[in-house]
Amino acid sequence: MAKRLAHSNWTASDLQAKREALGMNKAQMSRELGVSYRQYMYYERGHTRISKGLEQFVEGLFNSGRDDAVASKGTLSSFEKERINRLLDALETHPVDDLDDLTRKILHQSSEEISLLLSKVAN
Repeated sequence: MAKRLAHSNWTASDLQAKREALGMNKAQMSRELGVSYRQYMYYERGHTRISKGLEQFVEGLFNSGRDDAVASKGTLSSFEKERINRLLDALETHPVDDLDDLTRKILHQSSEEISLLLSKVAN
């Protein structure tokens, strides 16, 4: 069973305002967060609820500067670890035995995002 994650009180417009205050475009913000552009757009359009981990990560970028908020090279931040767990939970919820359109979409997106996150550790 998937564990429940704490959600933020932030709205999509709050996230957009923080991104703009950081002077980043959407693609830059998605890379900074280690999520696909598509997933970031889900957050900023309000299709996916913003987790506390994401809020704290963005607040860290905003308040302390990028270098203090991002985990050191070769490690993952708490938000990045949370994101991997969410992706793995989604994969467990939708077994690969029955590859319907939703399952294919989840597998493709999860694979892209896990690759992005793990590339941050490898680099």
